Amino acid sequence: MIYSTIPGLALTLGSSVSFISTVVAAAFGAGYLRANHKYRTVALAQHRWRATIDSIDDFIFAHDDSGQVLQVNFAIADRLQSHPASLVGRRVDELLPRAEPGQGCPYCRHFSAGRLEGQDPCFGGQAVVSTARLASGVKGRTGVVHVVRDVTAQVAAEEHYRRLFYGLREAVFVTTPDGTILECNQALVRMLGYDSREDLMKVNASELYVHTSVTQRAAVQRAMEITGYVHNHELTLRKKDGTPVTALETSFATRDRNGNIVSYQGFLLDITQSKQAQEEIRRKNRELHALNTMADLTNRSLDLNEVLHAALGHVMELFGADTGSAYVRDRERKVLQCRASIGHSEQTQRLIAEVALTPEFLRHVYASRVEILEMDDAALPAHVRELMQREGLSTGLGVVLWSRNEVSGWMGVSWRAARVLPPGDRELMAALARQISTSVENARLYQQACMALQNLQHAQEQLLQSEKMSAVGQLVSGVAHELNNPLTAILGYSQLLEAEPMNERGRDFLYKIFRQAQRTHRIVQNLLSFSRQRQPHKEKVDVRKVLEETLLLREYDLRVNNIQVEREFDSHLPVVIADSHQLEQVFLNIINNAVDAILETGKSGVLRVNCFAQEGSVVAEFQDSGRGLRDSKRIFDPFYTTKEIGKGTGLGLSICYGIVKEHGGQITACNHPSGGAVFQVRLPVAQVSEEQAPRTAAGWQRQARADASLANCRILIVDDEEPVLEFEREALAGVGAEVTACQSGSDAVHFLRHHAFDVLVFDGKMPGAYAGIELCHWLREHRTDLLRRVILTDSDAANDELARAIRDYGVRPLSKPFQVGELLAACRAVVETNAPVLAPA
Repeated sequence: MIYSTIPGLALTLGSSVSFISTVVAAAFGAGYLRANHKYRTVALAQHRWRATIDSIDDFIFAHDDSGQVLQVNFAIADRLQSHPASLVGRRVDELLPRAEPGQGCPYCRHFSAGRLEGQDPCFGGQAVVSTARLASGVKGRTGVVHVVRDVTAQVAAEEHYRRLFYGLREAVFVTTPDGTILECNQALVRMLGYDSREDLMKVNASELYVHTSVTQRAAVQRAMEITGYVHNHELTLRKKDGTPVTALETSFATRDRNGNIVSYQGFLLDITQSKQAQEEIRRKNRELHALNTMADLTNRSLDLNEVLHAALGHVMELFGADTGSAYVRDRERKVLQCRASIGHSEQTQRLIAEVALTPEFLRHVYASRVEILEMDDAALPAHVRELMQREGLSTGLGVVLWSRNEVSGWMGVSWRAARVLPPGDRELMAALARQISTSVENARLYQQACMALQNLQHAQEQLLQSEKMSAVGQLVSGVAHELNNPLTAILGYSQLLEAEPMNERGRDFLYKIFRQAQRTHRIVQNLLSFSRQRQPHKEKVDVRKVLEETLLLREYDLRVNNIQVEREFDSHLPVVIADSHQLEQVFLNIINNAVDAILETGKSGVLRVNCFAQEGSVVAEFQDSGRGLRDSKRIFDPFYTTKEIGKGTGLGLSICYGIVKEHGGQITACNHPSGGAVFQVRLPVAQVSEEQAPRTAAGWQRQARADASLANCRILIVDDEEPVLEFEREALAGVGAEVTACQSGSDAVHFLRHHAFDVLVFDGKMPGAYAGIELCHWLREHRTDLLRRVILTDSDAANDELARAIRDYGVRPLSKPFQVGELLAACRAVVETNAPVLAPA
């Protein structure tokens, strides 16, 4: 209940007691019953009004202008620990705590009319005070009514919320749909780089979004209309200085009672650094993946071309390049050789096959230790930039491949569209370049190791071949000795028989025997030459004849392999001074290589052999229908071969080169325009005076018999082969010489002790204690005067002991098989250069 002593105040507050009393007094008597009913109605309304006021927790009290309390509710009475009726009529400054006596109502002093908030001057804490004037009442008394609401807890909560709002590290915002910023915290101010909260709130939110995020924002607003919220939506904002910042937005829409959105409230989480960290991780993973892939690609092969092609393809795919090329430096020629090219036109590929390195470019690269060069770099050679412009390439990037502080190569990639590589991509390109450099160096080392191993294998093969040739040489030497002795007899007797009377048929048979013996002699000489047991013997040689004999050696192989030989020899060719066997070796090697080259292309082919005179030389030319030479500049290098291991040592043509040079000639090789290889051997024409035509066997016999210089000469012949011994005796006796013959060195020593001789003919190899060389040793000790009268016959012209005897004792050599004229000439030379010999004492 509200208690009051002022009727006017009760009327002012609504249905007051004074109003009811007045009505009852006026109606007393005549309409008592009707007035009583009305009185009850008003009293009931008043009671309800009092119950409502008393149920309010806020402090409600009224006082007049003099400060006397007119009304109070239960809430303030309970706070003052008094009954409401005891408070009515008392002065306000006596009732309220902290009020100063005589100063009137504290609420009137601190709060003017209306609804104000502030510190409660009486009860402490925070309060919202609503003050209203009372209308005039009984006796004209006026006053005020105060409604005091304690908002201490609310203010504390609001302060807590404010501190939380402004203290959050996440940015908090409240905006209207049109972008007006209603509220924001300091975190948002810091995130967007503004100087103050007020400065930021002057900006419309739509101005904070970058172009792409504005479009996204419209989509978010449409989604907000439907769902009412967004969660972890990524967007990019623009800071005050224009720098982009990436954030995650979580917000919700606030609607009015009609369902219209009136604001957006939410949080922004700055994930710029997180995104940068994620991007860095992705970049590192990309680099790691790129490096691992590059390592895998470059380790699959040690072939330099394959390594560079794989590496170039990976770099182009990684950076989306349109063209690319990889080069290896040729230090001797100071050029870059293209080993891999992708995306270039055929014309450009031909132009970039080799790129010259200018001194300026090399100086710049070595001085700066640069790894990456762009197309517009001034140090890049001008012709490289011109080529890129011709190809329509807008952007180019080149990386220098370093190896042990040396430029080992170059790799360039280009784009037709303009492009700027970020620093991370440039760093990745440099890292890949270093890895490629290592792979290129490994491939180089592998190639060098393979070459060294190949050279070692060739050296081993040469050593084995040398050992085999040594064994074959020893065998051939023995076989030649055994063959040359009967050949000497056959050749000699056929010559002696030619001077005897016989019919034409017998003479023809004799000529055939002589020719076949000569052929056998050539075979033996070839065997000795093949085994390196024969010393070169230069004489006048018909190159056509040597070519025909060489082709004859391969006639069967050429025929069975369907290789057609086309000959074109000039009919009149000058002779050359040469060793025919060495020339045959040169021609045979060239023919063998031609046959191998033809067989590589198929089962048939053509070999053209030409021989002609040109500018003081005789030229032998060989042209095959093979695939041609891979590297004509190295074809004569030792150990260079294109054949499989075990099929060639790479020494044949180098030996041929040495033989031709030793003869004063030239040997060249090149590819023919129509295909195949062409070898030319040029030998100088012999500058010799005219001589008599070669003598026949009968001619030698007639001349020898006409020459009386050997008549009555005392000649000792020693040979263990009886046929040879008998032939020599017949030939020498036929010219009038006194011949003593014996088959052993011991018998020869006996004759030498007791007889004088003008000529001594010893076989170099004989069984027993005294062979030809041992007889020379005996003469040195017992008959020194006869040493220079010795003729040593031997089947092996390269015999070391024979060479020493010739050098030390001055003896004359005579190689078996010899003809009659050769024997007589040797004996005649001894006689003509020595005085007659006296008999031993």
